[in-house]
Amino acid sequence: MSNLSAMARRIIRQIIRDKRTLALLIIAPLLILTLVWYIFGAKSATPHLAVINYESSDLLPAFKSADYERMSAFEARQQLADKQIDAYVDLGNPVAVHLEGSDPQRNGLAMNKIQKSMQAVQQIQVNKMQTQLKNLIQSQQKAIQAQQKIMKQMTVIMQRYAPSALAGLQLNAAKSGAPAGIQPPQKTELDVSYLHGNSGLNTFDSFGPAMVGIFVFLFIFMIGGVSFLRERTTGTLDRLMASPIRNYQIICGYMAGFGLFVIVQSFILTCFIVYVLQIYNVGSIFDVLIIVFILSFSALSLSILLSTFASNELQMFQFIPLVIVPQIFLSGLFPIDTLPGWVRAIGALMPIHYSTDALRNIMIRGTGFAGWWFDGAVLLLFSVVFITINIFAIRASRPLAS
Repeated sequence: MSNLSAMARRIIRQIIRDKRTLALLIIAPLLILTLVWYIFGAKSATPHLAVINYESSDLLPAFKSADYERMSAFEARQQLADKQIDAYVDLGNPVAVHLEGSDPQRNGLAMNKIQKSMQAVQQIQVNKMQTQLKNLIQSQQKAIQAQQKIMKQMTVIMQRYAPSALAGLQLNAAKSGAPAGIQPPQKTELDVSYLHGNSGLNTFDSFGPAMVGIFVFLFIFMIGGVSFLRERTTGTLDRLMASPIRNYQIICGYMAGFGLFVIVQSFILTCFIVYVLQIYNVGSIFDVLIIVFILSFSALSLSILLSTFASNELQMFQFIPLVIVPQIFLSGLFPIDTLPGWVRAIGALMPIHYSTDALRNIMIRGTGFAGWWFDGAVLLLFSVVFITINIFAIRASRPLAS
């Protein structure tokens, strides 16, 4: 036990002296996560739109001046060519839309805005038809009133000259019955409810749980692997293996020493994203920390294992496209339901997949232990398997120092 604690203390002192490693371990993830928050958490960009041929159009109220600049046709074409506007709408007959077209994202924003205005156009046209129909009904009502006046005059004449015939007509009208009044349709309002989340949930709130796992895994994988590789390249590991220290004490001591900084990084990163960036979270912060801690040790144990196959730092970084990038794509950050079954099976063998599922269950769905225990157990299993392999593989690694 004393050998293990001595190993841990040496690793802690070594990392504390290396200010660059400390900054990369703690400060770099916060800076990158803040940048991602600004990108995905920012409000949607507002497209620059214009409208032409509006002077004699009845549809102009649907295109508010706050959203659409009023321009001449020549001015609109010129500004569209200069990329000063994203699109302009011609209110001639028929209505036409002209997009700049070089940026699909800006095209989508412009069309979304224009489609909302076209809904208002449809309402204007409906109102116009209702007005025309109302005028038609009023003219018909006047004609009916004129006919009723004539009928009253005829009734008076019949009462005077043919009272028996009038009584027969009234009896038949009573038997036929008067038509029931037509009730106006009730206005239907859409009642929207959310099982999880709310209408204010943005892209970063959805991506956030996955991003936490990705950044934690990425930085710990890089720093942990390079640090353990340095133990081999400097001959330190060779000297340790020649001492009475056992294999498991070397691995567990390194895990304990570096694990202290792993816990600190996980705690700072989790608190930063929840309390500073204010990502959507309805679960327990304690549950979030548990998952992040377990994932951190999975990343650390995997980095130690892969460092035994690298001869220098460059080779260690070459593992990133093979180990980290596939995990990002198969973590659940992007939909994977439509991917082939064998691809989803590969994703099930990656730690970040389980951390993303667990963190989303906690932060967005608000589940307790029952919602993340399986994912946490799988992450623990990853750590145990990697540590066990490390203990048996450490003797196979040859010292690289001259």
